[in-house]
Amino acid sequence: MPSFNIALKEAKKLLSAARKETRAADILLDDLFSMDTLSLILNGHNEMTDDDYKRYMNGVQRLLNDEPVQYITNIQYFYGRNFYVNNDTLIPRNETEELVMHVLKNTDSGVVADIGTGTGAIGITLKLERPELDVYISDISKDALEVAKKNKENLEADVKILNGDLFEPFIEQGIKVDILVSNPPYISEDELEDMSLSVKKYEPKLALFAEEQGLYFYRKMIESLDDILNDGGKAFFEIGWKEKKDVLALVDTYWPNAKREVIQDINGNDRILYIEWVK
Repeated sequence: MPSFNIALKEAKKLLSAARKETRAADILLDDLFSMDTLSLILNGHNEMTDDDYKRYMNGVQRLLNDEPVQYITNIQYFYGRNFYVNNDTLIPRNETEELVMHVLKNTDSGVVADIGTGTGAIGITLKLERPELDVYISDISKDALEVAKKNKENLEADVKILNGDLFEPFIEQGIKVDILVSNPPYISEDELEDMSLSVKKYEPKLALFAEEQGLYFYRKMIESLDDILNDGGKAFFEIGWKEKKDVLALVDTYWPNAKREVIQDINGNDRILYIEWVK
């Protein structure tokens, strides 16, 4: 059997020939066998077992079929932690780490709702970074909530899990919160052709696409803020980089007295809608 170094070179050659991102071969090797750059320098010459080589090359074949490496290894790193992921959930992105950062920057204490939680990455991270927060995470997808539950248990995060559509489980239980945070589906169907093959083929469409040119879930939540937010509450939404004008217009339509702004991400794209809510 080849060494780890030789297997990595073989994988990169295959990916390069297929015009795929070769960095995924490094991530795959590290996540499967804890072979980061330093480990490769020290131990990369070691021979792989037959089973490990087959496992690695099977993963490479999945990469060649455009499957995201995170679904192959069931690992995504988010805010310095290892989250379990599968194709029942979106893969948490770096931009969403910035959403968490801004929530933490503007939040000291109180009750938090993470709506459409998926993996639970937002709500679980908020709880682990700020233990005094009382955090609820919710999703309409029971399959996604199984992933969130697994992450809750793996990371020992004391969050409460609710199943239901948007605010419904909170309204049913008479729960109001001080902080609302959500990264809802916001991609318009007409943007499908611009997306990468890995996203189109593998990530759940339920968590990606929204009607009304991507604005459906923003409208549904913004128009009903009084159903979930306490007076003086705050809301944070991740948005698409072309949606600033439209989401601000939604806030102005339903809550003209609210303070609102759109915050740019590290790449200079409009990314976070922030609302200080008043009736």
